[in-house]
Amino acid sequence: MTGAPSSLAERIDSLRRVLDLGTGIVSDDVVDLADATIDHATDRLRHGTDFTVVALAGATGSGKSSLFNAIVGEAIAPAGITRPTTSEARAAVFGPDDAGPLLEWLGVRHRHGVDGRSSLRGLVLIDLPDHDSVEVSHRMQVDHFVAHVDLLIWVLDPQKYADQALHERYLAQLSAHGDVMAFLLHQADLIDESGHDAWRDDAVRLLTADGLDAPTVILTSTVTGRGLDEFAALLAARIAARSGALARIDADLKNVAAGLADLRTPPSEKDSRAGRKDLAAGLGDAAGSAAVSSAVAAAFRHDAALATGWPFTRWLRRFRRHPLRKLRPPTAARPGPQTAIPIDEPRLQLALKTYADRRAGDAPPVWARKLRAAAASHRTDLVGELGNRITTVAGATTAPPRWWAGVGWLQRLLALAAAAGGIWLLVLLILDWLRIPTDRLTPEVGGWPIPTLLLLGGAALGLLLAAAAGLFAGLGARRRSRRAGKQIIAAIEDVAANLVVAPVDAELERWATMAAAVASVEGV
Repeated sequence: MTGAPSSLAERIDSLRRVLDLGTGIVSDDVVDLADATIDHATDRLRHGTDFTVVALAGATGSGKSSLFNAIVGEAIAPAGITRPTTSEARAAVFGPDDAGPLLEWLGVRHRHGVDGRSSLRGLVLIDLPDHDSVEVSHRMQVDHFVAHVDLLIWVLDPQKYADQALHERYLAQLSAHGDVMAFLLHQADLIDESGHDAWRDDAVRLLTADGLDAPTVILTSTVTGRGLDEFAALLAARIAARSGALARIDADLKNVAAGLADLRTPPSEKDSRAGRKDLAAGLGDAAGSAAVSSAVAAAFRHDAALATGWPFTRWLRRFRRHPLRKLRPPTAARPGPQTAIPIDEPRLQLALKTYADRRAGDAPPVWARKLRAAAASHRTDLVGELGNRITTVAGATTAPPRWWAGVGWLQRLLALAAAAGGIWLLVLLILDWLRIPTDRLTPEVGGWPIPTLLLLGGAALGLLLAAAAGLFAGLGARRRSRRAGKQIIAAIEDVAANLVVAPVDAELERWATMAAAVASVEGV
């Protein structure tokens, strides 16, 4: 169905929208074809549909000029057999209406008004130069009119109907224009009547091989008059329908749409929670989230040892660099959440590619590439934000467990007891060295001197308490590590939503808009 001029105008607008949205996607060849189609369709519609422009095209000696004269009813085109006789396009305008502006647009200088039969009123019949002429200007004229006329009539003679140049240069390239082409097997009088069916069958076979579906083929002869009435009836039907120009534009638009086949169907794969989780996990691996989670656990154990460890040994930990400080470059300002963990580029690229390919599904390669580019379009910002968010999560202060304070005070008491026992024993040692009796200064409990009990008991209980606190701190560290991992994934998901998912969604939205526009161009 060709559609009314208004619907064709909408399809032309849709094609313009495809070109606007398809920058970098639509190939240059298709862009050139689309631009030419838009220009031709716009200009042709501007000249209205009162006239149907039909061109007779054929090889040297095919007899198209004789056909032209036969339809016109008078010899206005020079006819010949062995050499080109048409050097410039010549038009016959049927009826009193003025086709001047249309012919000016087509570039036809030689025009002839024809009163002719009323059934052909509104016909502009053009006799073209030979498409196989040795004159380059002749072939250029043919190419021009082939791209602009409403209906192409190919005049094929018995000698050249199978010419490879004709089929490869024109017919195969115009396979989408079967509705606006017809084929005259002319000079049928040169072939015995018994061979006509075989000639038609062979011509149809060749045209079908060119990609034409059910081509219109008429056997004609200006000598016997065979097929001329059938040809005139074909022209009259097209003129009566006033659809020649519309059918040509429709065919042109469908031809362009065929070159946009890769844009017709957007991917069906929707964004999903699982997809975002996998993306965040991949980005986390690239940004060192595992190392950060381990650092959070190590920091918890480190701080727990400082708060609950044996006071006489835990001070040694203060000489060790805090695990969370290892996440920061030595030159970084303290307030900034920079990270010293370098981004693993291969893992980052793999995470982005995997997500883009997941969203693309079985999309054509051109779209898979565009989605990968969209996913990586904010890569620099992504790298910075990943480092900032991960280190911010790692550096977030949380209140220490309450039991740390209780254990810390108990450790102090045990440390005081051990210190008191040690000092007491030291005093007793000095007094004994001075030969001062110390029996009354060394009370016993169960046969054990109290200073010894204080020293050994305080130290033993303190060390045991530090070991027990370390075990509990290990459990807490694993919980903190898991919590930090979840917070990191949540933070990365937030970053990815803005810098990865949103650009991919925008590209897919563009794709969906283009797919709808391509369907409109095709007339679906």
